[in-house]
Amino acid sequence: MYCRPASANDPITASIKPPSIQANMGDRIIYTGTITNNTDKPITNVIAYISLANVTQDKEAPMDLEDWNANKAIKIDSIPPRGNYMGQWPMRLIDSGSYVAYITVVDKNIATPISSTMSPLEIKRLIRLNPHNILPVAIGEPILIGAVFIFITFKRKKR
Repeated sequence: MYCRPASANDPITASIKPPSIQANMGDRIIYTGTITNNTDKPITNVIAYISLANVTQDKEAPMDLEDWNANKAIKIDSIPPRGNYMGQWPMRLIDSGSYVAYITVVDKNIATPISSTMSPLEIKRLIRLNPHNILPVAIGEPILIGAVFIFITFKRKKR
């Protein structure tokens, strides 16, 4: 499928914010896409979705956004003449590297999909020895259960 960037002469244009992001693995971010109707007539039944591509050297590939907890496509019932629609795509960052995100808009009345400019996304690897304070729970819970078991055993032996 051929996809082209939007131009001001197109009946529909798409943009993405923020223009770039630097974040850490595990962070949650939100991309906002603005779809603009540049005509004097309402546009109906438009589909907008976000795409993410890994552009890290030797890892270049489109990403499966289901793994990233990103929202699926948004069906836009109507955009008024010269109006805008703003959609949001939250995402959980699961892998480090260099990526680009972009919004694509599909209208059945336009032969090719329209894409926003690309928003660079740099994700730094974080190594956490104790993420979300799991370690105290993982160690403390078995010790507590063992202590309760020993206490109950000694209580029964005293009777």
